[in-house]
Amino acid sequence: MAEEDGLQNESAPPASGFSSGVDAVEETAPEAEQLPDCVTPVAELQQLQSGAIVRRRAPGKDQQGRFVRLQEDGQSFVVEDVIDLVQHEYLAEAGIIRPGPGEQLYQYDSVFGEDPLSREALDTLSGWSLYKEHPELRNEITQFVRRAFSPSQIKDWKRKESLRSLFVTIQHRFRIGRHREKTDWNKVRLERFGEALRSLHSGKHMTYVAFIPRDSSHEPMYFTIGTKPHLETSKQLEREPFAFRPNHGGHIKCVEEVDGVKVVLVDAGSNDLGAGMHTPLAIAEMVAEGLKRLYPDLDYRPVPGREAFGLQQSY
Repeated sequence: MAEEDGLQNESAPPASGFSSGVDAVEETAPEAEQLPDCVTPVAELQQLQSGAIVRRRAPGKDQQGRFVRLQEDGQSFVVEDVIDLVQHEYLAEAGIIRPGPGEQLYQYDSVFGEDPLSREALDTLSGWSLYKEHPELRNEITQFVRRAFSPSQIKDWKRKESLRSLFVTIQHRFRIGRHREKTDWNKVRLERFGEALRSLHSGKHMTYVAFIPRDSSHEPMYFTIGTKPHLETSKQLEREPFAFRPNHGGHIKCVEEVDGVKVVLVDAGSNDLGAGMHTPLAIAEMVAEGLKRLYPDLDYRPVPGREAFGLQQSY
């Protein structure tokens, strides 16, 4: 656990607007909200009790966390579930705060329990559309809210119609809604084909379809669903989020493993996407060159026609 003037944020999601520490706020950051009536200044750190929601404010800074304990020096303290109330972001699972010049500490007048105020705050949460859309996260979200916020704080936000401070922070913490992680489908395609290649053992083969570009400014692309015919493989590719238009197809067969490196034969002899048994070696060499470029840990041996699999097969 690292000490401030930066909070530990190794386990937190990356926060936009923070460059080299959680206290580095963009110049265009929105202003901090006006303090509600449900907070009181902290005169002495010794008055804080475990579980209290502590808020730290200074020009350009407005953060809060759940108080855990004082440090031995009596001048700093440990907090958990640290959030930024200016950027509405989750900063860290835990950190140590040492109040600096110009900073003021406050604590909220309530924490979550079984009282009516707590139930009212949780009712606000359960009515949120994204909470309803993610039943698999409801328990985790509820526990996070109980740890990181005060029920009187949520009631104040609701009264002011500014619940985005709650909801956007939750989205950032759980990567949902506006903070949902975007899938890199090109990476998924690359990794999936690589796994299929490396799973081949001596004597085993797979069929593939591929796009082999005519210039070096574009990457080759490959797809397989095991040993299915090329036509069926192409149809499945059309249904994938990373779909591309293949211009070649063939077979890849593992023939041996030398010093831990798998040796595979590669042909481009698809009857649907090539000339079958009449496919020239040069086409297989282009396919193998692309494979070597993307997956250099295998030894590729291009062969003409359908020699990586067999002339008797119809695909």
